[in-house]
Amino acid sequence: MDSLFVAVSCLLLGVLLRRLGRLPEGADRVVAGVVIQLSAPAVGFLAARSMPLSAEMLLPASMAWVVFAGAFAFFGLAQRVFKLSRETFGCLMLTAGISNAIFIGLPMIEAFFGHELTYVAFLCDSPGTSLVLALPGVLLATQLSPLANAHTTGGLAARVWHSLRRVLAFPPFQALLLGLALRGVALPDWLLAGVRHIGMTLVPLSLFAVGLGLSLRLGKGSGRPLALGLAYKLGLAPLLMLAVAAFCFGNTGPVAQVTVFEAAMPPMVLGAILATENGLDPKLASLLVSVGTPLSFLTLPLWRWILSLL
Repeated sequence: MDSLFVAVSCLLLGVLLRRLGRLPEGADRVVAGVVIQLSAPAVGFLAARSMPLSAEMLLPASMAWVVFAGAFAFFGLAQRVFKLSRETFGCLMLTAGISNAIFIGLPMIEAFFGHELTYVAFLCDSPGTSLVLALPGVLLATQLSPLANAHTTGGLAARVWHSLRRVLAFPPFQALLLGLALRGVALPDWLLAGVRHIGMTLVPLSLFAVGLGLSLRLGKGSGRPLALGLAYKLGLAPLLMLAVAAFCFGNTGPVAQVTVFEAAMPPMVLGAILATENGLDPKLASLLVSVGTPLSFLTLPLWRWILSLL
């Protein structure tokens, strides 16, 4: 409960300081950079040293791919029924089709499931959300972007390779690999304790950064796609992942529950940035993150209760 209190307080503090103008423009990106470069790698390193290595790990690794495939079917149908533009469809795919596995997922897992299961978030992110964003995400953005002058094979390949390089250079991913490489190495207690203390900054800083970046401005015509995006991301996506875990993997244990919980996370910030950079309904992208994040603080406890009944 203390972690949940810290998470909510830091999110609200970030929103409040943004409204009061107490911090300079772009402060959310600076704080987010600290999380990516300092806090998350520390948690990832420790998680890699302690997480079990088994076939069960394939379940969280598949989460992002399952959710993205489900989004393609759901938003593809919605596009036909409601006559959504290709830009809106692309925005929904990149934002509501991918979970915020690190910035929201890590602190929420720690708050609701405990620190010992935070490693599941990295398994959902590194082989999952990061690669989904880098491969099908970039391909989709390139094909649907109204800003692209031409969709040549060379240009597309270059963008995909650039995205893959960003995944490999992602500090939490590198820390995860380092932790795996050093699993059998006995490290000094003072070193591990120091890394653990650094990792404790993850929850307050990540939610503070999200709060600083929230902006609730509903534009004309955004209501329906916003509702569709949030209905899928906060409700249907975790329901789909629960069905996959139960019927395809035959698993409803702690790892499966955390994986479903990760599928229930709000829309992905990096996905919204990719949509914005490619001119795919930028206002909707911002809304999906800004509305979905605080709304998830109501839906995530509900999902935790549902999962506790399994």
